[in-house]
Amino acid sequence: MAKFFKLYDSWIEKAIAILLGFLIISLFAQVISRYIFNFPIMWTDEIGRYTFIWIVYLGSAVAFKNRTHLIVDVFTQKMPRKLQFYLKLLFYIVIILFLFLVFTYGMQYAMNNMGNPAYSTNIISLGLVYASVPVGALLMTINIIRAIFEDLKIEGKV
Repeated sequence: MAKFFKLYDSWIEKAIAILLGFLIISLFAQVISRYIFNFPIMWTDEIGRYTFIWIVYLGSAVAFKNRTHLIVDVFTQKMPRKLQFYLKLLFYIVIILFLFLVFTYGMQYAMNNMGNPAYSTNIISLGLVYASVPVGALLMTINIIRAIFEDLKIEGKV
């Protein structure tokens, strides 16, 4: 299982790196074409926006894996360790329930827009852009479940 998750994490991080490289290149091309050649490339702004959306959702899944999401723990740090563990578990469960809703409605929205082309280019379907929402929710859920099992292992409950 560790081998699978190592490959899984690697693929997500590589996808983020590729998307970030594409974002930088396309926006750089937009700046050069607009300010040097005085001929803007119309689709680069929109494609850059869509690429950034994918980066955000994939990056959020990585942040759950690395436990680097912003948390306010002023009150929980003053609680007993056992209560902190159960409270963290409760928070994870609430987040998973929310992500289930995000996944469900995101999937419906993506499927409903699968045939609609992007506004400035007909190459990309809006459904592919909106698919970042359910994909990101699914990846975040997987990483939260991993975090729960890691916490249970540390606490000696598994």
